[in-house]
Amino acid sequence: MTTSPSVKDTMHYCNNTTAVLSLLTAMIIALLLSPVVHASETRVIKDKGIEIEAFIFGKGSQMLIIAAGNGRPAADLEDLAKGIAADGIRVVTYNYRTIGASKGPIIGITLHDYAQDIWRIADALGAKKVHLAGKTYGNRVVRTAAADRPERALSVTLIGAGGEILPSTEVQAKFIRYIDPNTPKEEWLKLQAELMFAPGNEHHAIRSSELGEYPELASAQVKANNATPKSEWAEAGTAPMLILTCLQDLVAVPENGLNLAKKRPNTWLVGIPSCGHNMIFEQPEVLERLIIEYIKLVVARYGQGN
Repeated sequence: MTTSPSVKDTMHYCNNTTAVLSLLTAMIIALLLSPVVHASETRVIKDKGIEIEAFIFGKGSQMLIIAAGNGRPAADLEDLAKGIAADGIRVVTYNYRTIGASKGPIIGITLHDYAQDIWRIADALGAKKVHLAGKTYGNRVVRTAAADRPERALSVTLIGAGGEILPSTEVQAKFIRYIDPNTPKEEWLKLQAELMFAPGNEHHAIRSSELGEYPELASAQVKANNATPKSEWAEAGTAPMLILTCLQDLVAVPENGLNLAKKRPNTWLVGIPSCGHNMIFEQPEVLERLIIEYIKLVVARYGQGN
């Protein structure tokens, strides 16, 4: 005998259906809002429930994996990646968890979890050893990756190095508002211009914002950083290091790079004028040239790696 579903059963079914539809809608919106990256190849790397969307540019015997800034998409790095790849270096950028097709927890994790995502990419692409580069927050991720697996890091390039000397109290207060998911869009754009760019370069804030805003991820990444003892990542293992610091960076103040270069063996430091924390939009050609030349120097001096 067939019985009709009760009101309770029907409501339970509807609630489940609504929840599923809401989740699917959120996933679709996230994908549609994610900026498109025009790479030679795109791969979604899956491992132990984590999915990382990676973008591969060019071909070459040397592989460089670049991590983006705090709560920023891989699209930020596209022009830089293309320029480096044009010189015969295989460049890989990737979306952090929750951006684009990348999936995985961002709550209750540390920098070591983000670092492991880098090694997931290297493993999937068959690279035993790689060059690493990180832009601002990404430099903490690659420093952790190099510290965790020093035998696999050929070189480490820091594009804006923070972590030791804090910015001014005023900048810290503004940065807290900047990464607050509840900060209104107009205020966020103003903070983006003030904090991320040198005077005269504020117009780049609009272009940066057009590539996406991910304040929930940015806030979660700050917590992941705070949950990781600095002693576990700051020295970045033993690989040769290039520190690229912008002299008008208000967030990762230049003294951070200088102090690290003075105490860490085998480390080069370059100070770049007329740029702030978001130097990839302010001095792209300079960054491209310096990174290419440094990788060539490392290969010539220390060998091919892979």
